[in-house]
Amino acid sequence: MRNEPAPRHQLPRHAAVCLLFLAASWVFYAPPRHWLGLTSFGDGQDPLAFIWFLNWWPFALSHHLPLLFTHYADAPAGTDLVWKTSIPAFGLLAAPFTLRFGAPAVFNVLMIAAPALSAFALYLAAWELTGAFAASLLAGAVFACSGYEIGQTLGHLNLAFTAAVPLSLWACLRAAGHNWPRWRLGVVLGGLFLFEFGVSQEIFASEILFGAAALLLLAWLRPLPRPVLARLLAGILLGLGLCLLLASPFIWAMLRGYTAARANFPTPDVYSNDLLAAFIPTPLVFLGGHLALPLSKLFTGNSGEQGGYYSLPLVLLAFSIWRTTPLPAARVLAGMALLAAVASLGPYVHVLGHSLGPAPWLPFAQMPILAAMLPGRFALYAWLSLTLLLALWLARPGTGWRRYALAGLCLLAILPAQSTARNWRQPVLPPVFAALPPGAHVLVLPVFAQEMGWQYASGMRFVLVGQGYLGNGMPAPFSSWPLYPALWRNLFNQIGPQEFSAYLQVYGVQYVVLLPHGYGYYAGKPVDEAAKTRAAAALLQQAGWRMTSSAPQGALYQPIPGRPRWSPGQIAAFIAQGEQRGRAAVLPYEIHRVCQIRRFARATGLPPAPLLYLWALHAHPPFPAAGIACPLTARTTPPPE
Repeated sequence: MRNEPAPRHQLPRHAAVCLLFLAASWVFYAPPRHWLGLTSFGDGQDPLAFIWFLNWWPFALSHHLPLLFTHYADAPAGTDLVWKTSIPAFGLLAAPFTLRFGAPAVFNVLMIAAPALSAFALYLAAWELTGAFAASLLAGAVFACSGYEIGQTLGHLNLAFTAAVPLSLWACLRAAGHNWPRWRLGVVLGGLFLFEFGVSQEIFASEILFGAAALLLLAWLRPLPRPVLARLLAGILLGLGLCLLLASPFIWAMLRGYTAARANFPTPDVYSNDLLAAFIPTPLVFLGGHLALPLSKLFTGNSGEQGGYYSLPLVLLAFSIWRTTPLPAARVLAGMALLAAVASLGPYVHVLGHSLGPAPWLPFAQMPILAAMLPGRFALYAWLSLTLLLALWLARPGTGWRRYALAGLCLLAILPAQSTARNWRQPVLPPVFAALPPGAHVLVLPVFAQEMGWQYASGMRFVLVGQGYLGNGMPAPFSSWPLYPALWRNLFNQIGPQEFSAYLQVYGVQYVVLLPHGYGYYAGKPVDEAAKTRAAAALLQQAGWRMTSSAPQGALYQPIPGRPRWSPGQIAAFIAQGEQRGRAAVLPYEIHRVCQIRRFARATGLPPAPLLYLWALHAHPPFPAAGIACPLTARTTPPPE
């Protein structure tokens, strides 16, 4: 790292680089000409959830509502927002812009800026490490085009906006090279940690985890004098303590809600990187992405979460740098890249979607808090290390055009496909919502995954009962009903009208909004979507509800006056059936988990009891592990997600 102070004349150059990355991102992601209404960048239902969260913070403050809990979704029970991707940092800091320009505009600007600012932050870290402008610029460009960054830019604002992570590394490098006092590093890191915590608690936690691993590598390989390392450690601990102190109310709320949130954590072995993903491009990659689709579609998870494609040229180049570069910093970066890549494989090694056995992350995946992390996202730290390793190699004395040609080849191999820049959606608010009275408790059918966007566009006019996507999972208490999985998947022919009538009564649904086909992100063929609408209408009529208003864009249903009401005993009987079905559905999953843990214990020589205890501590399985028998040779098959 550089030991001389950075001259002030470098500031205009750094500002120019920042503007260059922002301009490139804006040109590549090219928003539509008419940027109005709910127009948003990204795929799936996550962008609308982030738009809702950006609006929620100023809305809750202005209406004196609890910030970390809402009854506007999953009413009447409501939903806790602390274990959701509620982005409080953006919700609060961008509130003036949200009130002035609207949440969709703020979301779109942040999404377009996310890869550019993350690349600029990586450029600053590389500059502080090497002092080489061209090498740092190219490293930032590679980071912006990384599989992780491009994948998360498809819709995950909290995961794509990672600028605080390389900025934290920049602060540490700056402190080590310029003899910052402990308090200065602590204050800078405290602010960066707090900002990252407010953007993504998951990235904050994984940053601390891999930061600790990096400190252990530094202590082992000793690229820094011990006094410098001790001063760094003191500053980091001070910054972490400052962050935890300021975020303590939010952290306490997360700890209190952990048990309830645990049931809705995504499965870590599904959102893990395939062993061959490092060499097989996904459809998000320009070169070979579509040619390799028959293979990449076998990977677990989805293309947005498959950030582990590093490309064959970059992997070979990184290996060559590790073999030929004697610098201690290169060994640290190579070690961190390998560690993060292995951890991103998750608890089980997958090859083209097939589980081959336990992976090193398995014990950690059973631990409280760590179980909430999706291992595939650890690729962020592999990319961070690889790009800095690339910059370090390019900055070595004697660098010629051949090195930059090889680095350019690596960049070419990971360039994103142009289709990733065309993920703009323009959902519209069905006019039928204007007929609802303010504060109406509503169920929208079929479930089109756009309810939160419609609620925002209506000015928070209505309350959603038992629905409203703000994260993963089926919320309690609605999930205890046998009908709820079918209702969530629009399988109305599998729902009994009596149970549906009782469900609507118990949760105080005042209106059911029935929409025609064509409103959903995942809408299928028009004939199939129209069939769902007809099935929902028939179910409502059988349940004792009638149409009170109709239009081509939707219809409103209300209960028929004087219909018989269900007794508490009848309602309890419906819920009991759901609990029995739930336990039966969980059993195959628990057998698979217990047997995988026991096989891992046998393979490593570890006692299985502590591992099973850690798993039960956070999973709270309904059946004791001691009562589950596992075959000695045959593998258990994971249940379908």
